[in-house]
Amino acid sequence: MAGHEVQAVDAFGELLNELLVRAEQVKQTNTVEPPLIKPDFQDILERVESTFFSSAKTLESRKQSHAVIDIAIRDKFNNLLACTTIDTPYFVQMWNLLDITSFLSDDEQCDSALLFWLVEELLDSQTISGCRRIFDYLESRRQRITAKHFSQKNLVILRSCNELLRRLSRAEDTAFCGRVFIFMFQSFPLGDRSSVNLRGEYHTENVTTFDELPSKESDSERMDVDSDPNLKSKSTPNGTAGKPEDSSVKGVTFSKTEAPLSVDELYPIFWSLQGSFNQPKKLFDPTNFSGFKAGLEATMAMFKTVQTEMVGRPVKVTEDGKRGTKRKRSQGDDDLANAFNPKYLTSRDLFELEISDLSFRRNILVQVLIVLDFLLSLSAKAKEKLSKAKLPDNPNKSVMYADQFLSEDDTTWALDMKRSIAEYLKQGVEGAFFYRVVETVLSRDKNWVRWKIENCPSITRPAVSPEEYVAAKASARKATTNKRLRPTPLGSLDLKFLSESDDRDVLEKLKDPARYRIPSIKSFKSKIELDDMDIDMARDEESKNAAIESKASKSWRVLRIASTSKLVAFDKIERSDKIDEIFQDDVVKPEVTTNGEDESQDADGRVFPEDRRPVVISGPSGVGKGTLIKMLMDRHTKVFGRKVSHTTRAPREGEVHGEHYFFVSKEQFDVLRDGDGFLEYNTYNGSNYGTSRKVVEDIIAQGKVPIMEMDMHGIEQLKDLGYAARFIFLAPPNLSELEQRLRQRGSDPDENIQARLDTAKKEVEHAKLEGFYDKTFVNDDLETTYKNLEKYIFGDDDKDEPPRSTPTEEPKESLEVTNTEVEMADGDAPAAEVAEAAPNEVVSARSELLEATMKTEEETAAPAEDHLPAAETKAVESDSTK
Repeated sequence: MAGHEVQAVDAFGELLNELLVRAEQVKQTNTVEPPLIKPDFQDILERVESTFFSSAKTLESRKQSHAVIDIAIRDKFNNLLACTTIDTPYFVQMWNLLDITSFLSDDEQCDSALLFWLVEELLDSQTISGCRRIFDYLESRRQRITAKHFSQKNLVILRSCNELLRRLSRAEDTAFCGRVFIFMFQSFPLGDRSSVNLRGEYHTENVTTFDELPSKESDSERMDVDSDPNLKSKSTPNGTAGKPEDSSVKGVTFSKTEAPLSVDELYPIFWSLQGSFNQPKKLFDPTNFSGFKAGLEATMAMFKTVQTEMVGRPVKVTEDGKRGTKRKRSQGDDDLANAFNPKYLTSRDLFELEISDLSFRRNILVQVLIVLDFLLSLSAKAKEKLSKAKLPDNPNKSVMYADQFLSEDDTTWALDMKRSIAEYLKQGVEGAFFYRVVETVLSRDKNWVRWKIENCPSITRPAVSPEEYVAAKASARKATTNKRLRPTPLGSLDLKFLSESDDRDVLEKLKDPARYRIPSIKSFKSKIELDDMDIDMARDEESKNAAIESKASKSWRVLRIASTSKLVAFDKIERSDKIDEIFQDDVVKPEVTTNGEDESQDADGRVFPEDRRPVVISGPSGVGKGTLIKMLMDRHTKVFGRKVSHTTRAPREGEVHGEHYFFVSKEQFDVLRDGDGFLEYNTYNGSNYGTSRKVVEDIIAQGKVPIMEMDMHGIEQLKDLGYAARFIFLAPPNLSELEQRLRQRGSDPDENIQARLDTAKKEVEHAKLEGFYDKTFVNDDLETTYKNLEKYIFGDDDKDEPPRSTPTEEPKESLEVTNTEVEMADGDAPAAEVAEAAPNEVVSARSELLEATMKTEEETAAPAEDHLPAAETKAVESDSTK
């Protein structure tokens, strides 16, 4: 910079070096991000203002200061560009220099477009890979560098981006081209004229060439071709293959036959259509338009033939198809979404494969729809509509085509062809959705065409001032306010019930069970029949739709109520609008006399309870719930099924997914909860727990009776839902006995034991509420309590012996418990000595056995610990960690 021998340039060069040194201190990384912020350089920028602009009072003097700063920045830019490459870490100095330049341009201390001039030179000096890095910088700073003085920058931005697009390959750098276009779309306003193609020019550089096929003798019924033996066909652009230079030679004419052309015959005709797509003005010539119509009709005939063959072709069952259709369908959608080609290959060898591809056919037909819309804009109806529109004094005549008209016959042909293409596009995978998107885009494009005809007027509107907003608000309030008060306000309820003199009668009415009781299923039967009658006798669509909605609402409520008691009838329902099976009474099977067997025993020898509702067992921690449930499951394996809860906590050592818990993420748990997938759920110690409705229904579907271990909060949720189940409470003999058991176990500190006892006291008091539990058992003796529980569940309270799943086989678990009871009476004593033990020693053995089973329950019954209340869970957490 000293080479200029200009004192002002050298002075600013020193300040610029200070700014770059400060940038190194502020930004410690070697990447584009993060950007520099102006407050970190405020003191140096103020020195620039005081040194170069404090004495610059006139416009000429400010321009001189701008020139000084521009020269210094360009010198630094050229030095960095010559000494460093974009791949080195030191190139971060270039990003810092560009950020500093943006600060100066925003403060009008240099030319406003200087930053983009530097970016333009930087893009010209780099390879495509380096240009991607530069565009990372532009995309990250776009809002900041285009916020101020955009009118001075827009031409430089447009020029540099267009030059970059000319360097890029549309086929190999498709994504990068998209980034450049998106940058320009986000930088320029929507109504900017720089990208609207005001003159209506077409992309004539997009030339389509295709192969030349050897001549064959064509069928006289399908095609009449007069050819000159001396004529040589050449492959030329835009579908002019084989066109003779002598005008006297006849062209190709098509006879009206329903049979489609062969692939070889269609090949040159099909690709010649690209010439009309590329330059629709060619269709103004009647000869070209006739060839276009014939080629398009032949193409549609071939497309319909291919579609029919694809539909009629048998589908080969693959391994993926055996696994289910969901994955196969989503994979097909991805293939259609990713089927993008900037330019199709025109080789004859690929032509049959291309026309058999659904995405290829759709893309071609979208091109046809665009051309048809262009032709229909020249029809008499469109011209008349345009003439009645209010156009400006200087419309854009280059896109109006005022001297071109489409005849009535051609208009009818274009409309018929458009309808045929629409019906074709609606077929296939997501065909209706695809056509709706195309139709929406084309209809909105008509608005842009109209805007261009009006010479692109500004679409920006001035902001609403506060005065206008206040005035409009007052006017709206005045217009909607009724000065005359109504005797009964709209939407008000009848308040006559407030005039009741006797408060007790009103209170009794509020306590009426009909206000909160779930209605019976049969109460909806007559209402649904009335809705069916209204549907059949509806006079118009509106009343019919109202009756259908009313019936659907009642049917949904019936199904929801029946899901708790008549789930079996759901398999008989085939249509959602016909649920008569729900209202039929359950068929009672006649009693069958058997040789001494229990009437509730099935063909497999299983003995089921008379009441098959799910069994829910609750009780304080340590009372023996898990042990009793395990005994029931072991002795009646085929009768009962134990539910497994869902939880969001991480699995502990030894826990298996699906056996101890279903371990799910919080998002999955929320989806199940919001979708009414849980019968009950709670949050303990920051983790969610819930009983899945589907898990319980699967147990019922297997022909088993679900057994659920649950606390009182979960039972309250089930009762609120009206869930049909038998609720059993397992109580300790007394709190002193429960405390003694917890202390003898020796695994809990005193504060945890006290927390367990407080919770147990609340649960025992809550169990005294009338009607909350169906049955309460006091677990003072394990075997006795189990027998009583088993008798109650099987409905055998009056029988001496409980039922057995296999009458000829004694349950081994009962013997094992008895042996364990004897062995625990005296550590290593033989069985004969234990048998002669004193009665008080036997009582002690029973107590120790009960404590051992309680400890086993805590270790094996996983849900018992996790379904504790919040206060008790904290006390248990340290135990489980040990």
